[in-house]
Amino acid sequence: MRVAARIIEQLHHLSLSQALTALNAPSHLHQTHAHLIVSGLASHPFTAARLLACAALSPSVSDLPYAKTIFLHTHDPTPFMFNTIIMAYSKTLDSITFYVCMLHAGYFPDNFTFPSLIKSSSASPTSLLGTQLHGHVVKFGLERDVFVVNNMIAMYSSFRERGSARKVFDESFSLVDVVSWTTLITGLSNSGQIDDARKMFDLMPLKNTVSWNAMISGYARSGRISEARNLFDEMPDRDAASWSAMVSGYSQGGMCNEALELFKEMVNGGKMIPNEAALVSAVSACAQLRALEDGRWLHRYIKEKKIWINVTLGTVLLDMYGKCGSISEAARVFKSMPERNVYSWNSMIAGLALNGCGKESLSLFWIMRFVGPSPNAITFIGLLSGCSHSGLIKEGQGLFSLMTQVYGIKPQVEHYGCMVDLLGRAGLVKEALAFVETMPMKPHPELWGALVGACRIHGEVELGEELGKHLIGLEPHHGGRYALLSNIFAAAQRWDDAAMVRDLVKGRKVLKNPGNSIVET
Repeated sequence: MRVAARIIEQLHHLSLSQALTALNAPSHLHQTHAHLIVSGLASHPFTAARLLACAALSPSVSDLPYAKTIFLHTHDPTPFMFNTIIMAYSKTLDSITFYVCMLHAGYFPDNFTFPSLIKSSSASPTSLLGTQLHGHVVKFGLERDVFVVNNMIAMYSSFRERGSARKVFDESFSLVDVVSWTTLITGLSNSGQIDDARKMFDLMPLKNTVSWNAMISGYARSGRISEARNLFDEMPDRDAASWSAMVSGYSQGGMCNEALELFKEMVNGGKMIPNEAALVSAVSACAQLRALEDGRWLHRYIKEKKIWINVTLGTVLLDMYGKCGSISEAARVFKSMPERNVYSWNSMIAGLALNGCGKESLSLFWIMRFVGPSPNAITFIGLLSGCSHSGLIKEGQGLFSLMTQVYGIKPQVEHYGCMVDLLGRAGLVKEALAFVETMPMKPHPELWGALVGACRIHGEVELGEELGKHLIGLEPHHGGRYALLSNIFAAAQRWDDAAMVRDLVKGRKVLKNPGNSIVET
């Protein structure tokens, strides 16, 4: 009873934020509700409103279905309760239903009602609902509330209606704040109008760290990394998001060495604790560089700082180990993950396949079928690739049938490429060609190249000559295509034909394709 009394006292605290901490476990919500019903307090409007707020908004006991039940069983919900349930459902269009009920109950919406409604309208396929809500904002005289204005700018920006977003901003220019400016800048950069975003950024009377971060992220997404770095260096103050935006920009732009250098500068001396996005980008950079030692250092850092390895971070770690050739470490990360999604399973399967463990990838797939998520198209690319590298012909053919007939996954070019590679490596070149001819889409040159390569390896000179000439016709300026045909002739000791191909390269002034390698320094 003492505990119940303390909870109820906390529930009635003058501060709503304090009241939301009254319950710290989901079971307390049900127990407290039962106690309120027995004691007769459940019918008290203020008490019922606070209980609803805990069920709908409390970070520790939030239970939307239960909150909805409380609301629907309330005889005469107050405006506060309507606003609470609308806010709780702001990520879905269900909030609109509650709004209609609010209007039917005779209550007028206020500046707490519309931000949640406008946010939920972004879940609609078009801006029509948001435009209608904009009309209601004007109707109820709330177009001068800056919080409402900022949400309308964000809504129009999410639908890439830059003109409408800018119109709302201009019509409210006398009251806009730094959030308004930042929201408009973010919308412009997200829609590819990065130069317009920069003009607005330069016009800002007051900038905060979020404003700088928005502009840096915009430049990074647009591939204009040097301009992002210039802004980063000019920033008066940086937070974890600033560093993360720059590290992510480097990593996604293929500038992986720069991403790792900046990440190390970020954490050097404990000056900044990286957020999840920065860690994911840094580990991804290691995977792209095949930089195993840097990847191990990052993993140790994560453990030393006791950073929670969620499904996203765990997946990128095991992907890094797989791509760097340490499949045992990838497996340890995979086994230690408390939660796995389809990307985690796919990364582990692909890692096994990449490292020549085709049979092991198949074994993992059968486990996935029983205890994991449903496989997708990426799953089968990894599996077919593993079969190809391990020479598992029957298994690969069976997987292709399973993919199409059981899971209903439409084969993509990559799946056909894996099958052609599988058959070609096994010397079944004619079967591979027949497979290509059944493709519903036009085969890409790389696929023809794999076939020509298989012909060279397995001595199918006539077929190789035919396909090689076809490939050159598709890509007459690709030096590698001529090399394939020349090698076929050379392997068959047809020296005159090989010389003819080399002369053709010179006559057409075809450039040789440069080689490349990745060396960890």
